[in-house]
Amino acid sequence: MEDKKKIICFDANGTIIDEDTWAMFGDNKEEIDDALADYGDKKISIAELWDKMTQIFRSTGMATADFIYEYWRNNCNLKNGAEDLIDYLKKKGYKIYLISCSIEPCLKSITEALSLDGFFAGSHLVFDANGELERIESECSDKLFKEKKIKELAKTENVDVREIIFVGDGYNDIGAFEATGKGIAINSDIPDLLAISWKQVRELSEIKDIL
Repeated sequence: MEDKKKIICFDANGTIIDEDTWAMFGDNKEEIDDALADYGDKKISIAELWDKMTQIFRSTGMATADFIYEYWRNNCNLKNGAEDLIDYLKKKGYKIYLISCSIEPCLKSITEALSLDGFFAGSHLVFDANGELERIESECSDKLFKEKKIKELAKTENVDVREIIFVGDGYNDIGAFEATGKGIAINSDIPDLLAISWKQVRELSEIKDIL
């Protein structure tokens, strides 16, 4: 009999990496922090956030494809315990994916660094003919992006979505938690997420005690 597939998916920011990937813009960090805070407080949408980010990035004169991709390849900082947990899960036979509203070069760098099975990015960089950042497009208008992608993954992997585990910490992880019924909330203070979580942990290392 073929062994049942074991699949686990992770959010990125605040879950598998630290939330400091915008530091490359130095003098603009305050503007970036304000924009992220407005998004976190639901004062602006993810699309409005990326519009603001595009303007900030372009104002630096460094918003080229080469610079941005190289930066994210080198500056997606893994959270404490991430590598150890991923090694543990691989030994347990899990296939591991990222599903995040983060920008694709950041997710690509994490996937390569940890040798994961794949990723789904909700935000995409679009460059003009001169290689300058023109805009950032987002599929993440609400909680539905991660729900949609995790269902696509279940179909691709030929497993029941209720057999997939999802680890996240934010409001936009709710759809994935609802779809799987196996959401692990990590260091989250989102009441709606905690209310539907399967398990709750403070640190990545605690997941080993669950799985």
